[in-house]
Amino acid sequence: MTELVFIDAKWDGKIELTEKLKEYLKKHKTKSLALFASTQFTDLDEFINQLEILEIKVNTTKAKRTSDKIQILGCDCYSNSFENSIIEESDLILYIGDGLFHPKALLLAQAKTQRIKPVTTFNPMSNSIEELDKDSIENQITRMKRNLKMYVNSTTIGILVTIKPGQQYFNSAKKLKEQLEKEGKKAYIFIGNSLDLNDLENYTFIQSWVNTACPRIGTDDIVNTDKPIINLHEAFNPTKALEEFG
Repeated sequence: MTELVFIDAKWDGKIELTEKLKEYLKKHKTKSLALFASTQFTDLDEFINQLEILEIKVNTTKAKRTSDKIQILGCDCYSNSFENSIIEESDLILYIGDGLFHPKALLLAQAKTQRIKPVTTFNPMSNSIEELDKDSIENQITRMKRNLKMYVNSTTIGILVTIKPGQQYFNSAKKLKEQLEKEGKKAYIFIGNSLDLNDLENYTFIQSWVNTACPRIGTDDIVNTDKPIINLHEAFNPTKALEEFG
């Protein structure tokens, strides 16, 4: 039997609270913050100590799919992705890392709230600070609402299932198929190793698709295809999901 060993690849630099970031936090009158990071940048004990010296309360939580507190994955894009709701109780959301994929998950996790708090990103390699707000995901939210409405009115549904470990939800797909058929709809399960949304155009009889793999397919990639795609998370009760958007 093959044994898998996962080793976190940590950045070997030092993560410090720079003067630029101190001024940013002071300008925003930050008394508390929700702290997140990608796995390369989760060694933050000294960084947290420096924040606490400034009397800034640091709130942390564990995402349900990660092994450590603070770490966030791109698929942690729902309000219930975390053990504790630290976003609501914090003045500011701070993400440590590079790129936009992970911090956008923190925006998407707030998509159904009345007010989406911006996410401040701090890249310790370049010492750069960037702020992402609702405008960064506005097109995705609009398309998510539109896709849910189209899914509700569809009578022929395609359910996408991947065989990739960690993303394979075949049993959930079967349950959804049974539910849809009880509602008088036709449902088909499509199984593959990888998903290419361009291939979906070959199945013209499918009116709407349900993604059961990485949830970011149903939030990010939907802006690049005309056929409605929603995530399994909403598929069992799309009406409730629409109401949550307000």
